[in-house]
Amino acid sequence: MHPSTRTAVVTGSDSPMGRAVALALADDGFHIGLAYAADRDSAESTAADIRSRSVNAAVQRMDLADLPDSAAAVDEFARELGGIGVLVSCPGSTAVECIQRAVRYMIASGEGGRIVNITPSSFGLGGLTGLLAAELARYSITVNSVVVPAVEPDFASPGPDDREVAAVASYLTAPAAMFVTGAAYVVDGARIAMIPHSLTEAATRRPARRANRIRSYTGRWAPTRWTR
Repeated sequence: MHPSTRTAVVTGSDSPMGRAVALALADDGFHIGLAYAADRDSAESTAADIRSRSVNAAVQRMDLADLPDSAAAVDEFARELGGIGVLVSCPGSTAVECIQRAVRYMIASGEGGRIVNITPSSFGLGGLTGLLAAELARYSITVNSVVVPAVEPDFASPGPDDREVAAVASYLTAPAAMFVTGAAYVVDGARIAMIPHSLTEAATRRPARRANRIRSYTGRWAPTRWTR
């Protein structure tokens, strides 16, 4: 197995979400490249925890305000860790230039790779998921999104749990997900269980079916497995 297949770069590693993802992948046996934007001390602390798991860790600054120069951090990770097999980007921490550089190493390895874009919406990097998945499938590179909607200030529900996000990212980089690509996984806390009042009100306003109205089947519209 090419060494790059066990190497993962996590951008935004100085955020709580980035730290959770990095530690989850370290537990999976990946050597981790930690890209941070501002808080090097936080990234170094995460690196120390990763090394305690008997895997390697490297730390590089990646500030999107310095593009395209900051994308060179991807090349440094590949040099220090022996390649790149996985790229996980946290919200607001990865640009297309970074993905392009990581993909070069995945293709060069001949072993494919995984790209996971953690994004607050289906736009931006999330919107590129389907396009990248179709383009990179020939190289055995999967591309998926984890959508973490921003919490609305007046919405009484918990925000995204970093550990849940990390668990989804761990799955998408595992052998079990080798045929999963172009998908978007929504980690939305308890909000998915909430039913808008407009839907329930619409149901109560639905007019009752007339009991004496009978429609006979004349054979013109044949029933299917969707209408039986």
